[in-house]
Amino acid sequence: MKRPLVFIVAALSAVAGPAPLLSQEPPHAHGAEGHRLGSVDFPNSGAPAAQESFLRGVALLHSFEYTDAAEAFREAQRVDPAFALPFWGEALTNTQLLWGVDDPDAAREALGRLAASPADRLALAGTELERAFGAAVEAFFANGETAARARAFADSLRGLAARDPAPEAAAFASLAIQMALAEGAYPEPERATLREEAIALADRVFRANPDHPGAAHYLIHAYDDPELAPRGLEAARAYASIAPDAEHALHMPSHIFLQVGLWDDTAASNERAWAASRAWVTRRGASGADHDFHSLQWLQYAYLQQGRHAMAAALVDSARAVLAGVDLRESSYPDAVYVVPRLEFALAAETGDWGAWDPPTVPEQSPAASMRERFFTLNARYQRGAGAAMRGEARGADEAARVFREAVTALPAGAPGTGSLEVTAMQLEALAAGARGDHAGMLAGLEATARASDALPPPIGPPSSLPTHELLGEALLDAGRPAEAAAAFERALELRPNRSTALLGLARARGAAGDMPGAVSAYQKLYANWGSADPDLEALPEVRSGAGLICGNDC
Repeated sequence: MKRPLVFIVAALSAVAGPAPLLSQEPPHAHGAEGHRLGSVDFPNSGAPAAQESFLRGVALLHSFEYTDAAEAFREAQRVDPAFALPFWGEALTNTQLLWGVDDPDAAREALGRLAASPADRLALAGTELERAFGAAVEAFFANGETAARARAFADSLRGLAARDPAPEAAAFASLAIQMALAEGAYPEPERATLREEAIALADRVFRANPDHPGAAHYLIHAYDDPELAPRGLEAARAYASIAPDAEHALHMPSHIFLQVGLWDDTAASNERAWAASRAWVTRRGASGADHDFHSLQWLQYAYLQQGRHAMAAALVDSARAVLAGVDLRESSYPDAVYVVPRLEFALAAETGDWGAWDPPTVPEQSPAASMRERFFTLNARYQRGAGAAMRGEARGADEAARVFREAVTALPAGAPGTGSLEVTAMQLEALAAGARGDHAGMLAGLEATARASDALPPPIGPPSSLPTHELLGEALLDAGRPAEAAAAFERALELRPNRSTALLGLARARGAAGDMPGAVSAYQKLYANWGSADPDLEALPEVRSGAGLICGNDC
């Protein structure tokens, strides 16, 4: 059963920044270049000849390299057809809840190749650990809604990890908890405690085996939050070297680097990941739609924060080039369908140049669309409306706001995720007011939107829409209220540390309020971000001058 639209909207990460645990990864699900994938230890009863491919599959699964993991598990199945673990492992490659992808039918097909029923499959488990792990997987793929299945999986593995010291029990339990949290399977009062439990389980494995790919990976996911991210730097620094042949491992450290505002590290991670993705597509002769456009978007975001706008613009051309000749009407990858308009929107949003922005076409959505596809479609409707407002076209923003208002009214009162829908509609309505010339209405609307957005979960990843607190800061500056504008930009930086646009707004607001030391501090931080900025960047002389009020020729 598909999740309702509201859960997709909860992933809109930049209405004011906030998003839930959904990590917004792409379903490209590939990229392992070789066998440097880290070290896993899963004692089992399988034939010796099946061990290498089975353990490679486990390591690949821990790095979310789902295509290659499934191939490794099928190789182990071929060598030992009665070995149950590779079938359970293959089943898990079909449900990628942190990416918004769930295909339980495909998972059940894999299980059915082992034996007809859960009882028959569990009878093939040769050890207690195998049997307990298999029981958890069987619970995951029982009939039912995704949230209930995810909770059953998590609770089963939590119990296993509590009674069995096996590292794989703890590693998979950490992942399962985070997937269940992403599905809203636990009530709000339990979520913070469960997140810490997921951290403790992954950390237990990481301390015992610093070369374990899942331990580092799941720590990064659990710490992917602006407040928690500093705790994840050790795992982030380790993961790429643990599994350098897994494309996703090259990208994943940037989840922490972005949250703490380390733009050079964010760029380097995604340069490596994008290069690995292109190499994988070439080697496999895959479609251009199979590229990891997620890493490409993160790379563009890092370039924009570095002030490298020309490089950021060039990535739009890169996306077009690799998609040349691809019929996107037939693509099952929403990342490929929407990558060009998303890159163009991000470029306009960060540079303020809306004149060249082209409103995205929003294709018809299949009734069988995945949660990820629904998110991309809805976000495209947002971007179409918000971009229109930024060009002074109120009608487009009004139309988009109505889409979100209708989604709110279609849900039961208090349904999970309605807050995200409501905040999105509020922001679009405020932007529409501004496009009509009603600046007082826009300012009041943005103030209300900012207050409402502060109740939403914290942000993950680059913004896919316009950060409300930054919009509010600009509106307050225009209204001659610089001290309040500075407070809005400070809040924006709490949500997204070291963001260049927010730092520039903060420096200007503090200067207008007479806080020159505070303005200089913000300019200096921004100037550090822009160490490799385009020399013709419009604001660069202002930033260099503002930072130089203290550091002189050393800036």
